[in-house]
Amino acid sequence: MKLAQAAVALLAFCGAVAQQSRVDPECGEAAAASIRLDAGHPWRPPFRLDRIGRPLEAVVQLSLEERPIRDYILAGYRDGKEIERHMLRMRSRKPPYIGTASFEHYPDELVLLAQCRYAGKPAEIARQKIELPAFEAEAVARAQQPQNPVDLNSIFVPQDWVLVPGGQGAIVEVAAISNDRNREANVKAWFESSPKPAEAKLALERGARSLAKLEVSGPRAGSSRDVLHVTISEPGGRQIWEKRISAMVAEPRTDWPAFGAVETKLRYALPISVRDPATGRFSTLDYEKGWDPRLNDVVIRLPNGSRYVFWRGSSYIPFWAGRHGTGLSYEWAETTPPPDGFVDSVEPLMDKELRYGRVKILESTPSRVHVRWDYQSTDFTYKVWGDAASEDYYFYPDGMGTRVMTLKAKPDADYELSEFIILTPPSAYPLEVVPRNTVDMLYLDGEKKEMLFPAPGASEQPSYLGRKLENPRKLPIVYRIRMHRDDREAAIYFNPNDRGVPMLFNSFFDRGYLVTPAYWGSHWPLARGNTTGSTIDDRITLTPSHNSMMTWGLSNRPAAVSRAEITTLDSLGAARPMVIQRWAWLIGVTDANDAELLDLARSFSAPATLQVSGARLDLQAYVQERRAYRLQAEGRTIEIEIKPSANVVNPVFEIEGAPKQLKSVVLVSSALKSGDYAWDGHTLWIRAKIESPQKLVIQFGA
Repeated sequence: MKLAQAAVALLAFCGAVAQQSRVDPECGEAAAASIRLDAGHPWRPPFRLDRIGRPLEAVVQLSLEERPIRDYILAGYRDGKEIERHMLRMRSRKPPYIGTASFEHYPDELVLLAQCRYAGKPAEIARQKIELPAFEAEAVARAQQPQNPVDLNSIFVPQDWVLVPGGQGAIVEVAAISNDRNREANVKAWFESSPKPAEAKLALERGARSLAKLEVSGPRAGSSRDVLHVTISEPGGRQIWEKRISAMVAEPRTDWPAFGAVETKLRYALPISVRDPATGRFSTLDYEKGWDPRLNDVVIRLPNGSRYVFWRGSSYIPFWAGRHGTGLSYEWAETTPPPDGFVDSVEPLMDKELRYGRVKILESTPSRVHVRWDYQSTDFTYKVWGDAASEDYYFYPDGMGTRVMTLKAKPDADYELSEFIILTPPSAYPLEVVPRNTVDMLYLDGEKKEMLFPAPGASEQPSYLGRKLENPRKLPIVYRIRMHRDDREAAIYFNPNDRGVPMLFNSFFDRGYLVTPAYWGSHWPLARGNTTGSTIDDRITLTPSHNSMMTWGLSNRPAAVSRAEITTLDSLGAARPMVIQRWAWLIGVTDANDAELLDLARSFSAPATLQVSGARLDLQAYVQERRAYRLQAEGRTIEIEIKPSANVVNPVFEIEGAPKQLKSVVLVSSALKSGDYAWDGHTLWIRAKIESPQKLVIQFGA
């Protein structure tokens, strides 16, 4: 792989030296050895500022036919004096025998010693000079008050850029190390459109890492793109280091509602990366010309700050857009390859040009948002077979919602419906942003399991999938999925009919290094022309990527809410037998604790008993797909005795035939405040937790 980031000066040293074999007269062990520095891997931690002054990793290879019987010690010297020594950590139990040691202080020479474990004197085995770069530095920048990129009408800003809200400046952090001598340095940072620099002094002691932080005035008003310059100079003005950080400047959207769905065209910084399937050559396509100009993106804004996005660049596959630039998708309807021929996989992510996918806002009121995504699973060449799916998303002012999938397919079709996929922006390495404790599993009886990624004991595997999880008691599980290391909130996923168990995805390895927490791919979102891959690639700097963490796979679907087999028209217009099924999941992004999540899940899956006056219950009195109770109004006052089977959390009532004006909502003789309920003339949402039988009185006007 041609990874430009691998050319970090400190890691460029790969020299090694082998000495003549020596036989220790006391241990009788002959040894030859080579010493080198571990060049590491750009996809491995540490990242960004932490790379500067990080511990020096030395690797020793022993040429022995049998397992070592002596202790091997690596000592570090600087200017002829020993500064550090470490016992080798042996990584292998068979030839070649590899040992490693980590040095906090940078030596200029390494010496390998060996000693019999219970007797004898240390014997020198090998010696290696270390040449370090004289000076190293790195800089990162962030907005003074970072915002969710979607609130700035932006999506997947590259990890090594800075997104600056209009009128704000930036915080620049710098790390530097001088390996040849003590230095006094001056750090400057400024935006190209506003060249007055911020400055800070940097005292550099030889071999010690130093940090500086600067507050930089914002770009010139009216800018949409800029460059943030960061320089380090010695006294007298000689510049010894420079970095340019690309900047996007965006104004916050003040015309968008706190709760609602809006159509927009999200701004993206880079062109679309395109690979020619025939030649393998890469080119680019202007992002603004990627789709029919009549197509828009849709953003659902929720009062708790979470954002649910239907982006053209993701083939309209929706995802949670997090505050720190990553996203989380619950997947889609993906089917097995049809028998009459296909290319790559069959799923809507292949619909790069949006020939089939469409998104429509059906409701956006004070009490409910409803957005529908229609699509067909297609192969790499846009071939479809007549199956079709529709996903409805309903959200309420508490930030929680439902994912409702309706699938129309041939009777023998097999589909996968659920997979947890973390989306990352360009230049974001998976191990840099994906949290170790990615998924919590909360069983409805209170048991909890934490899923760690990479999975403990991960090793190079020939297949994508690894360990299958267990659910021997067949209990429903609430899943909490964290989409970024720094996020306080997490995405939620729950289906009360799901008693199956998902499988974890394997990590990727490159040159012997573990480089991803799970499956990684750059072929989705946005990028075009690449088929599904099984290795990392340089496209990480050119396009957003995705990280598949766990999947339910085929034939592991929860029981459907409804199912019918009828003869009808398929998506190609042919009349034939089709199976129509519907499933519903509780979804949301929240920082709720375990007990609160379990209350939400039980409320969703176990409706309360209702005794109603002033109205009558609808034939379908509780609709899980919308987490709503349905009533037919018969007067201006409706009284509802609510008897919970589990704690009722934030109930929803759909009331047909009610007057449009709502006068009051009273729960147990306490009138709810205006912010504790929302009414749109049909749907009433209430913020309340009902733990015991209570009366709800709804009073309408004329």
